[in-house]
Amino acid sequence: MVRKILLNYSLERVKEPILSYVIKETGLAFNILYAEFGASGGEILLSIEAPDAEVERAVELFKKKGVEVKEIKRAIHLDRDSCIDCGACLSLCPSGALYQDKDNTVLLDEDKCVYCELCVPACPVKALELSKF
Repeated sequence: MVRKILLNYSLERVKEPILSYVIKETGLAFNILYAEFGASGGEILLSIEAPDAEVERAVELFKKKGVEVKEIKRAIHLDRDSCIDCGACLSLCPSGALYQDKDNTVLLDEDKCVYCELCVPACPVKALELSKF
């Protein structure tokens, strides 16, 4: 199962190689879906495909190093019954999670989604929605 976690770094912690440390300690491979750093700190959205115990160990290591960790428990839902495959959402999707197949059917790859929510208001028939679970 793929789990997504959001790491919030304080300004002091941004300067430390914490992600590298956790990778070295756990041997896990993280997929960085989104990262932004600024004057007040930074955040990184990661996806991890590993057994729950290993993910929990990584989360504890991040916390031990002073990083705030939140598991993302939301998703963008594409209602295929409502979608008219117009593609209005495609150019707004920064991660390529929304795409068209060879038949021009709009599809959603949830594992690539960074939850920016840009697609939701762009859909003229409201086939995209943010759900929390």
